[in-house]
Amino acid sequence: MKQVLLGAFVLVLLSNCRPAKMALDSEGWNKKEEYKVAGKRGLFTRERMSFGEFYTTEVKRSWVKGSGGRFGLGSGIVTDFDYTNIISVEYIKRNQTIRFSLTDGTNRASEVYCVSKFNSTDLTIGNNPNSIRNIAIDIIEAANNSAESKYYVQLYLGKGERPWELLLDNVQAQMKPGSYVGYLSQSPDNYYTIVPVRKMEGKDGKPAPILFGAVGFEFRDKNNRPLAAVSLIDRGVVYFGEVSHSEKFLLANACAALLMQEVIG
Repeated sequence: MKQVLLGAFVLVLLSNCRPAKMALDSEGWNKKEEYKVAGKRGLFTRERMSFGEFYTTEVKRSWVKGSGGRFGLGSGIVTDFDYTNIISVEYIKRNQTIRFSLTDGTNRASEVYCVSKFNSTDLTIGNNPNSIRNIAIDIIEAANNSAESKYYVQLYLGKGERPWELLLDNVQAQMKPGSYVGYLSQSPDNYYTIVPVRKMEGKDGKPAPILFGAVGFEFRDKNNRPLAAVSLIDRGVVYFGEVSHSEKFLLANACAALLMQEVIG
């Protein structure tokens, strides 16, 4: 993932003297908030990652038990809203995991579990119809030949709430940025698509397509309306469209999870 992104960034930087910046030119971005990301490179020190009003309160490379009593192991009792047991101890041993919490400075705080190089076949738990594997099974099965490139995330935003699940195939997103779609989903009727962004600001400040790959991602609702985006260039930039406070918190966590990929490796 890093090598593919790095290649795209180098080509862009060599062809453009101005600072590299992702361009958002699809309909729906007339009004947007833009926040530079700080602290991403010092996550395992006392530094915290932040953008806008959001910041991390805890980041751990691996875990045995989450702060909410959830286990990041491949065994144990599966409760109605607790799917973290599918993130097995084998992933944790290989340092392919990160757990973090994000807050907006109020009483809202999340608990997010991220796994890199994730095999999509591990997403099956019984006949759970709301699993992201069943929601996006055609996308996942089509990309099973690149299991090592998958990035899987579980987002817990409140006690008793069903978690959100994020699934992204980094190789497919870079090789086929014009057609690939990732998912952020809570149920078959409650989801967002994750679309690669393939444009950057040119010397004249106007959007210009890059030669290959993607430099970030947009989160779109079921009506294909962009609500948030994250640039993966350098330290990163997060963008928000017109969204409610609760939706903004969800999308902020999803953007933070995508920014964490570089840290996991």
